[in-house]
Formats: sequence, C-alpha cells, structure tokens
Amino acid sequence: MKIRSSVLVILLCIALGQCHIAFGQTKLNDVIHYALSHSREVKSANLQVEEARYIRREALGQGLPQIEASGTYSKMMLPDISLPESLTAMIPSQYAPLLDNLKDINLYTLSAGVQVTQLIYNQSYLVGLKTTKKTQELYALLKSKTEEEVIEEVANSYYQTLSLMLQLNTIDKSLVNLKEIYRMVELSYRNDMVKESNVNRLKVNITNLEVNQQTLKNVIGIQLNYMKALAGMPADTVLRLDTTLYRNNVEMFAQNPSFAADNVVSYQVLLKQSELNSQDVKSAKARFTPTLAAFGQFNYSSYNTSSAIKNLTNMNTIGVKLSIPIFSSGVNYAKMKQAQLKKVETDETILKTKDLLSINYSNALSEYQTAYNLLDVQRDNRDLAFKVYNQTSSQYKEGMASMADLLNVNSDFLQAENSYNQQMLKCKLAEIKILKSTGSLNQIANN
Repeated sequence: MKIRSSVLVILLCIALGQCHIAFGQTKLNDVIHYALSHSREVKSANLQVEEARYIRREALGQGLPQIEASGTYSKMMLPDISLPESLTAMIPSQYAPLLDNLKDINLYTLSAGVQVTQLIYNQSYLVGLKTTKKTQELYALLKSKTEEEVIEEVANSYYQTLSLMLQLNTIDKSLVNLKEIYRMVELSYRNDMVKESNVNRLKVNITNLEVNQQTLKNVIGIQLNYMKALAGMPADTVLRLDTTLYRNNVEMFAQNPSFAADNVVSYQVLLKQSELNSQDVKSAKARFTPTLAAFGQFNYSSYNTSSAIKNLTNMNTIGVKLSIPIFSSGVNYAKMKQAQLKKVETDETILKTKDLLSINYSNALSEYQTAYNLLDVQRDNRDLAFKVYNQTSSQYKEGMASMADLLNVNSDFLQAENSYNQQMLKCKLAEIKILKSTGSLNQIANN
C-alpha cells in the first residue's frame, strides 16, 4: 500500500509538473497550521486587530493634553499718502522731511504662541474608551471566526482530495488486474481460443478506466491547487498526501462533543456586538451631559516699522471652558432611540441564532451518527464485492466463468470501493460539521 501511495505521489508530481519544490507535509494539522500563518484571510484579520488597537490609542489620546503651536510673520506695505498743498504749507519746515519718509514706512508684525488644552470631564470620552476596548475584543473574535473558517475550508478540501486519490488508487488496481487478464485473453485469441468480441469488450473497459484515470488526475491537481490557495502556499509547492493515514483514521469520537451556544465563535461575535450596541446607547445619552476642559494660551507679539524682531510683548491666558447642551431640536434624542432600536435588533438576532445553532448541532449529530453507521455497511459490501471478484477471476482463469461475468463483478467491485470511499468522506465531512456546530474546530489543528 505504501508503494502504491508513493507511486501515486510521483504520478501527481509528473501530471502537475511541480516536482522541483516539496512541501513535505502529509498531515492535515500541518497544512492547517501553515494556513493559519499564511492565509490571506487570516492576515487581513490580523491587520484588523492591529487597526482596532490604534483606534483605542486614538480615543485614549483625545483625553490627554493637546498642545498646539502657531506663529505668523507679516509685512504691511502702507499706500502712498498725498496731502493737499494747503495742508503741507501749514506744517513747520523742520517737520517737512518727515512727510517724505512716510512713503518708505512698512509695518512688520510678528506673533507666536502655544495653546494647551486638557479635557477634565466628558462623559462621551469615558464611554468611548469602553467602546474601543470592546471593539478590540470584537475584532479578536472576528479573527478567531476567520481562523475557524480557514480550518473548515482547508479540512474539507484536504479530505475531498484524499477521497479522489483513493478513487484513483482503486482505478489503478483495477487497471492492473484487467491488463493482466487482457494479456491472457489476447494470447488465447491468437490461439483461436476466444472470440474477438471478448477481446474488444475487455479493451473498451480498459480504455474507459484509463480515461477516468486521467480525468481524476486532472481533478486532483485542481483540488490541490485550490487547497494551496486556501492555505496561502506558493503555486509551485508539491503536497504529499498519504491515503493510508486517511484510511486508518476514520473512527467515531469516544464521546460526542457537547453543545453550548456560548462556545460557538459566531454566537460570541453577536454577544459582543450587543455589548457594543449598549455602549452606543450610553454614548448617545452622554450627548446630554456637560463637558469641562481647561486651556492655556501663551502668546508673544511684536509690531515694528523695520524687519528686525524686537520689543516682544507677552500676553498669557488660562481658564476653563464649560459646554452645556441645552437644545438640539431632537437630534440627540433621535440618535439615542436609533441606538436603542439597534440594540433590540441585535438581541433578536442573538435569540434566533441560538435556536439555529441548536438545530444545526442536532442535524450535524444525526448526520455524523448516520454516516458512521453506514460506513460499516459499505465496508462489508466492499469486502464482499472484492471476494466475489477474486472468486470470479479465478473461475475465469479456469474456464468456469465468462468474460461478461468477470467484467460485471469488476464493475461491481469498483462501485462498491468508490461507495466505501465516498462514505469515508461523508464521515470526515460530518465530523467537521459537528465540531463546527460545537465551536471545537481547533481540535482538528491540534490533533
């Protein structure tokens, strides 16, 4: 079996043309751990968590001292002043030169200052801090939800790929057997011991299986590429999946996972969203409360008729500012009612989701138990079909069974083997569903 698995890996590598890089991971949890570190969705979720951290820092900074500095420097060019001759004749001669100098006078203004403000009390600020904290917690839950979705998608793809590989393995074994029979039948035909129609019929069956074989190889390649995309792997990575691990690891839980809605991440997200809605209500109510802040201004200014900076004067101001909302034409009240209604909507969604999660668990448990009960039936049927095939094959070689009998039992065996493989896939997919319904998908990554 190990030799066949190795041959299957080599055939896949040749079909995909990707043998130059080997990923070397065969277990599902290895692929999942890689996906949790490299998946695009998980990386985006990590960025959102980091973004929420800076949102909280921004909110925190709004209640800390705010310092601003400003400065201006300007030159005011006065227009030419023309005085009537009757007025200039009245000016004493010793002041007459001053009139000429008025044409060259410019006014230079310099001002610089620092303003400091400190929030003393603002109910909206205090509520906002709690809101940003809960926003951080929400994004952390959304990250966990994204990780569960990645685990589910990777696990489903992994098991579907293994199921396809088992189908390919079954066809490979059947082809080996039929080609050996074809070699003997063709030899008998040359000795005029069998009809040409028997040879042709066997050849048709072999050709059909070869077509199915190539089709399955192509589908497996597509499925592997899809799984690599889910996990964030490079496109030229070669995955080596061992079907023996899959066959030997199909067994029921020793104890069915218990259900509690509080353990399901999607439900936790809704609960956290409800908490945020409550904070929005408090934030809307905070608009009715006063705001108190302290401030200080430290300014320097200078006015000169030359560009030189001198004669700076200082003017400082300190104080407190109280803002009391009196009337907003119903704007604040409307915002508060919107927040309250949004909270009620979220609570209704929570109740509905809890009921649906309970139903999903019951359905998943029923599907899980049914799948494993039918697995024993399909296994017995597969073993019986294989036994009948071996008996008929021996009888054919001894001339006691016809070619039609041999092809019929071969077809029955292929169908029974594929049905058993499909049932194993149903068991593993049902296992994923029940783990998801109980919020226990991380067990797959930890096994």
